[in-house]
Amino acid sequence: MAEKRLMQNGKPSGEHDLAEKRLVQFVDFPACNADVPLTLPYATSSLRAYAESFADIRAAFDFAPTIVLRDRFEAMAERIGRPDLLALSCYVWNFNASMALAAEVKRRSPQTIVVIGGPHPKYGDDTVFAAHPAVDALIQGEGEVTFLAVLRSIAATGRLAAVDGITVRDPDDGTIRVSQHRAKAGDLSAMPSPYTIGLMDGPLVDLRGQSVGVAATLESNRGCPFQCTFCDWGSLGSKMAEFPIERVFADIDWIAENGIETLWMADSNFGMRKRDRDIAIYLAEAHLRTGYPRRLIASTSKNSSRAVLEVVRPLAQTPMFRGLTLSFQSHSDSALRGIKRQNIKHSTFFELLEDARSSGTSTYTDMILGLPEETLDSFKAGLTIAIEGDPQGVLIVFRCVLLPNAELASAEDRKRFGLRTAWLPMTDPPDLDPRYTETYEFVVGTDAMPEQDWREAVEYAWLVLLLHTFRLGQPVLLLLRQVVGLDFVDIFDSMLGFLRRRPDSVLGAQLQLVQHATARFIACRDPSNLPPTDQVPWRADPDAAARITRAKLAVHHDQCAAELTMLAVAVAKAFGHTIETEVRDDLFVMLQQTTYRPVAAGERVLDFATDLPGVLAAAAAGEKRSITHRPSRYRLMCTETVSAAGFQARINDYADRCDGLEPFDLCLEAERLAG
Repeated sequence: MAEKRLMQNGKPSGEHDLAEKRLVQFVDFPACNADVPLTLPYATSSLRAYAESFADIRAAFDFAPTIVLRDRFEAMAERIGRPDLLALSCYVWNFNASMALAAEVKRRSPQTIVVIGGPHPKYGDDTVFAAHPAVDALIQGEGEVTFLAVLRSIAATGRLAAVDGITVRDPDDGTIRVSQHRAKAGDLSAMPSPYTIGLMDGPLVDLRGQSVGVAATLESNRGCPFQCTFCDWGSLGSKMAEFPIERVFADIDWIAENGIETLWMADSNFGMRKRDRDIAIYLAEAHLRTGYPRRLIASTSKNSSRAVLEVVRPLAQTPMFRGLTLSFQSHSDSALRGIKRQNIKHSTFFELLEDARSSGTSTYTDMILGLPEETLDSFKAGLTIAIEGDPQGVLIVFRCVLLPNAELASAEDRKRFGLRTAWLPMTDPPDLDPRYTETYEFVVGTDAMPEQDWREAVEYAWLVLLLHTFRLGQPVLLLLRQVVGLDFVDIFDSMLGFLRRRPDSVLGAQLQLVQHATARFIACRDPSNLPPTDQVPWRADPDAAARITRAKLAVHHDQCAAELTMLAVAVAKAFGHTIETEVRDDLFVMLQQTTYRPVAAGERVLDFATDLPGVLAAAAAGEKRSITHRPSRYRLMCTETVSAAGFQARINDYADRCDGLEPFDLCLEAERLAG
């Protein structure tokens, strides 16, 4: 019906007689970065699915196809025409674009009522209305029931009333009124799935034409029992509610059978509910049956336990599962109190890692740089705990982002912790239209970690991630920590000192790029005056900096191996230890032969003057052994050919990726030979 009304008698869709149905237009722009899959419009489609389940709404309204793909604002506004209601779902990746489109539609159609919602607009804050005159109302929190009330208000009077759960601009005098809070829906069984009733079919066709793939959102429950102040999940309340398991299974079937590449699990703590194992089994079976989804991204329970490990075990047997999240954010008691978070004990953390390893379940640990009450020393100590616990694991460091509805972004917390922030543009705008550029606010200093300490923390995290997570120098770390016996903090501090004094080295030059990027980033104080997206200092992000460095250094693989070897010797010497010549030479061979570079598939036999490879392999498994001067021989089988052209293409792709956790290594199999 809505599709037929897009053009009537040469008139845009909003120009209709009073006897006709009123028209609703949803806008739900997905995140728009070069390699991020475009996500189907789950939020707005859920609102529509619930609203259309009522006969009075079906009788009073038509719904135009949801706008998901960005285009020129004028062209989109022309297509939209003059709807009675324009509803936009907003988050950090689309807020500015949504506001620009709302302004253009309102300019052409002043009578159109503009309603916004989603996690981004600040609840109870009337500044959004002053900054964006086109906005008439803001839905606060969960949207289905409130949006239904909004529609009924418009159907009854043609005007927007102050129904519960919204902040509204009075249409007569412009006064901003905050209505009564609306309680969360305790029973989710009445909410139809937008997947199984066909509301995603049209958007799927639209997104299929793009080159980055399609993602879908799966929601099995709502709410979060935790109140971490850096997160806006808690703003929706701690009370948990579940969707019927039959609906969840049906959604999984739709996602798998429609070939959706990426699945975003929207549960705040997947693995916490008893039935989550049933969901995991069903999802794994759907993947094995269809090959989809190819990738699962889930936020597993904040306080992971053996029970959570059992829940995700079926998923761990499939290639779509990237690993069990062991989220710590910080290992500092002061920082944890500052963000109202309690972690599992370190002893439990180490036991979980061992259980995961023994069961073949991959894990990764994440931390956040810039949390209140975190000092430079406690941040370094936290990274040490993470890599001590899992020498072969994956560690990720995120920068602290201030989300509008998170408690940490409040004026009270900003003052209490002395938060200093900087801004960056984060979206690639089509045709370089600046109205498409989204901005993120990052913490770059606190009373506990002044800006200079924050900059040093970025450098420190960059080196940790480069050598540990991205595997550039893992043999060096194992040698210095497990064999020589140095503390990780001493190792990384000493390495950074050497690199700062050697800017002419390939590693030192990369450190300088990180330093320059952090200086440029900290200077970005004004969100209205930021560098264009093609000049963003990405290396101010430790993870991005390490990923880019890992790719760039592949071109200098032999020189990099030599520098890492000499760095190991220099660090050991600084603490009164000697790495013997034979060990040094064997370390260089290990680094050189395992670094990603052009190579032909086949077998090579490597001779070592010592048993260093075996000692480091044992160290990675937690076994400490001394190096002996007993010659050893290894057969190294490379199972893929890396051409020169393929090598360069992989470097370029890896450096540009938003997610660099995939391995950047040769496909090698090593076997110790007798003798």
